[in-house]
Amino acid sequence: MVNYWIFVSVPFTDFNTGTNLCEMLKKIAGTKKWLIGRRTPHREILAEGDKVLFYQGGEEGRKVVASAELASSLHSDNADSFAEIKNIEVWKKPVDMNALIDRLSFIKNKKHWGVYLQGGVVRIAEKDYNMIVKKRGKAETT
Repeated sequence: MVNYWIFVSVPFTDFNTGTNLCEMLKKIAGTKKWLIGRRTPHREILAEGDKVLFYQGGEEGRKVVASAELASSLHSDNADSFAEIKNIEVWKKPVDMNALIDRLSFIKNKKHWGVYLQGGVVRIAEKDYNMIVKKRGKAETT
C-alpha cells in the first residue's frame, strides 16, 4: 500500500543552511537522503514506494515545490535518521497552497490551514496528492 506525504521545510531551520527548499533538494540530489527528526510524526511508517511532495513554508514560501518517491523506509547512521528518496522533480511552477486550501481534505479548518503543515511529515490522501501534482508546471528531474 502506497502512502502519500508532504515533507515540510522552512528556511533557517533545515540543515542550518538558510536556503530555500529547491536549492536544498538540488544539494541533496547526490546523497538522496532526507533527514527525519527524532520527534517527527509518522517517521516509523514511511516506506519504500511512498509518494512525497515537498512544501516550502515560511513567509516567502507556502508552496509545494517538488515531488519524489521514497526509495527506503527510515534508516539511521550515527545520530541521523533519514529516508532515501528517488525521482526528485523540482517543479518549474510551484503550487501555491492558498489556491487549493478549500479543496484539500486534510485541511479541516480552512481559516487556520497552516497548522496542518507543521511537524515535518504530514500524511495526506491520494486524491489530495493528485490534485496538487496536477497543478504543477513542468518539472526538472534531479
